[in-house]
Amino acid sequence: MATESKKESIGSLNEKFSKATSAVLARYQGITANEMNSLRSHLRERSLEILVVKNTLAKIAAKDTSFEALDSDFKGPVSVIVGYGEVVGPAKALADYSKTGPDKEPEVICGLVDGKKIAPEGVKVLADLPPKEVLVAQLLSTMQAPTTNFVGVFSSLLRQFVGVLDAIKEKKSSE
Repeated sequence: MATESKKESIGSLNEKFSKATSAVLARYQGITANEMNSLRSHLRERSLEILVVKNTLAKIAAKDTSFEALDSDFKGPVSVIVGYGEVVGPAKALADYSKTGPDKEPEVICGLVDGKKIAPEGVKVLADLPPKEVLVAQLLSTMQAPTTNFVGVFSSLLRQFVGVLDAIKEKKSSE
C-alpha cells in the first residue's frame, strides 16, 4: 500500500472507531468466501459493519479512541464487527448468524462496549440478553408491582369497610 492510501485507510478507520458504540473482534480464518459474504449481508441488514484490516493500520487508527483497549488483540487474521447503535448489536448479530448453521463461524476474541474490553464469555452474555424493549418492560413491571399491591390492599379494605357499613345499616333498619 502506498503511504497516501495508508493514511486514508487509517483516517477512515479512526472515524469508524470513533463513531462506534460497540464492537466484536473475531477470527475469520477457515471461513469460505461465500460464508463471509453471507456474514457481511447478515450484518448489513442489521446496520452493522465487518472490517477486515491490517493489524498495524488498526492499531494506529485505534489511538485516541475507545478501540485502544483492543490494541493487544489485533494479532493474526482478525475482523472487527462494528456497531453504531444498540450496544448489543454486534454480539446478537454474530450469535444469530451462528444459528443459521454455517460450516465454520467466526471465533470471538473479545468485545468492546462503551470503551471497556469484555471477554468472549461477556460477548455471549450480551448476545443472550433480551431486546431493550423487553428489559424496559420488565423493569417497569417490577417498579409497578408495589403500587399495584398497595392499591389492591386498600381497595380490599375499602370493600370490607363498605360491607361492615352495609351490615350495620341492615341491622339498624331491621330493628
